[in-house]
Amino acid sequence: MADFDPDKYLATTPSTSDFDPDAFLKLVGESFGGPEFEPTPTGTVVDQIPTGGEATVPFRPTQNLSTGQKFYQNIVRPVLAPTIETAGAISGGLLGGTAGTFGAGPVGTATGGVFGAGLGYGLAREGLEAVDVGLGIKQPRQGAAIVAEPIRNVVEGAAFEAGGRVVAPLVTRGVNKLIDLGSSSQLKAANIARLALGDDLPKVLDTLKNSPTNASVAEITASIDNPTWQALIKEALDRDPQFLRKIRLFGEDESLKALSKLAGGGNAAEVRAVLDNAKNALNTMTSPQREAALDRANLGKAVADYEAQAGKLSTEAAAKVQEVRDLIKAGNVAEAYARLNLIKRGLPVGASKYTYPSELAEKAFGEWSDRAAQASLDLGQGARFAQAAADALKSVGIKPLQGNQLSRNILAIADNPSFAGNDVLLGAVKNVSDDIAKWTSSGGVIDARALDAIRKNSVNAAIAQLRPSIDATAQRNLASSVLSDIRPLLVDAIESSGGTGYRKYLQDYTIGMQKIAERKLSGKALRLWKTNKDEFVRLVQNESPEEVEKILGKGRYNIATELADNTMDVLRAQAEKRLTQISVNEQISEGQAALTQLLKEQTSMMRLPSWFSFWASAGNKAVSELEKAVGNKSMKILTDALKTPQGTTDLLNKLPASEKQRITELLTNPSSIREMQQATEE
Repeated sequence: MADFDPDKYLATTPSTSDFDPDAFLKLVGESFGGPEFEPTPTGTVVDQIPTGGEATVPFRPTQNLSTGQKFYQNIVRPVLAPTIETAGAISGGLLGGTAGTFGAGPVGTATGGVFGAGLGYGLAREGLEAVDVGLGIKQPRQGAAIVAEPIRNVVEGAAFEAGGRVVAPLVTRGVNKLIDLGSSSQLKAANIARLALGDDLPKVLDTLKNSPTNASVAEITASIDNPTWQALIKEALDRDPQFLRKIRLFGEDESLKALSKLAGGGNAAEVRAVLDNAKNALNTMTSPQREAALDRANLGKAVADYEAQAGKLSTEAAAKVQEVRDLIKAGNVAEAYARLNLIKRGLPVGASKYTYPSELAEKAFGEWSDRAAQASLDLGQGARFAQAAADALKSVGIKPLQGNQLSRNILAIADNPSFAGNDVLLGAVKNVSDDIAKWTSSGGVIDARALDAIRKNSVNAAIAQLRPSIDATAQRNLASSVLSDIRPLLVDAIESSGGTGYRKYLQDYTIGMQKIAERKLSGKALRLWKTNKDEFVRLVQNESPEEVEKILGKGRYNIATELADNTMDVLRAQAEKRLTQISVNEQISEGQAALTQLLKEQTSMMRLPSWFSFWASAGNKAVSELEKAVGNKSMKILTDALKTPQGTTDLLNKLPASEKQRITELLTNPSSIREMQQATEE
């Protein structure tokens, strides 16, 4: 036996076309010495075997069997019997063929193989008969059946071997069925899932392979657009509402975390507090920049003061110079008078120095003129110092902020024909001009801080007066529009007066406020996600430009371009999640009917196979309760598997043992693949 080659045996076994079953049965009959085994002209070979005139004892009625007996009869025996019978036939055939080969060569091999197979098959059947009787499934044989049935089994096995019906494929099939018995519910669940997917199976497997471990199977496969598959997922997961609630809450929590991070808070109060704090921080950072610019601009008032002082001192100095001239002139007059008076009196002219007029002339020429001249010098020096100070300030760009001229420039805006009939702009222009004139000093200089306040308040006040019925947001946007025509003149005036950095302050402040507005818009998105997810999607998809413009300001209505890319990525991800949920629900609704039909078909098809025992199909008649049980178990398997991408992948890759064997054969036998390719091409 150690040198026996089963493959060689099977290859050298003569064709069954050379084997005569009737002749073989006659030979067997003669060996038993019974004429009843002679062949008759009608019926199959096995049917010609008499059973002693008594019917074969049937199985006991199903309704009288215990649960264990029913399980054995309907589940175990239909699977186990073919395997045992086939194994007995092949084992006997191998032994008989080997013995025949030694005795009579190739003919002996064929004859011994057939006889051995029949004997092995008969022994296997008798073993099963003993188990059936022992378990109370069948009654013991009686009368001639005690002898006839074993002989019938031997002959039946010999006929199977002779006809080539019991060979290696049947053994493999029986073993595979036995292997699959323990995982029938898993196989059924996997089969239902694969049938639901149909041609989409490869795409789904590829999607699952690259998905996160905690992802929703329904959502990550929604883009494949398979309603039956989505309906199956819902049908399975509906059996575990606790899991559905957990996964829903988890997904919602993830979305809220992402959106709250953008908004800076998890609720409206927190978002508002964040916005207020951001404004305070912005003011803290930019206020020094503003104050420095305004202080510098206000140095222009000092320039005006210095220039005014220089002018005043110069005038006073000039007056003192004139006073010196006048004193000298008066002295000359007094001296001439003194001399003339002496001449009239006939006195010597030299005595004039002793006269009062001569004394006054002396003081005019000396003390008084000297004092006036010194005052003139002092005043002149003061004037020059004041002018030098003014010139020094002017040299670094400091000059007076002329309110009167600015007021006239603002009023000139109204002369633009393009603004004709624009009562809001014209009203705002007049309001700003009047406020500038009001706050301009008698010297024509306006305080830079007053002008900064006019920029912030006067336009808003004018719009509130002219458009009292519109809401605050609309007023703010309108003011921004009007101010865009007025602001440049105000900013230029402050900058040109020496308030360098004021324009930069406004730019920095505007950017900061834009960032705050963007965060406010993120807060709006968070609120919509909580209250109206469809409106959230509209906002992200740029279908709500008015809402965006209300928050970001006039002209800033395109959310895709106004918000940062990383912000839009988060918003788009949440919008896509919502659209995916909508798609899943639509597919579920559309796929319900198809899923129902699929489950009905699978319930009717999932019956026990009969294999080659012609009466074993009777077990299918009482399988409805089993189908219900298997269905429930399969649905539980589906429920557990469809909770995760990995579980779904494992389920979809679950194959019966026969299919696994076929795949292995294809992978290890290239000729099989070539044959399949050729068949496909043909």
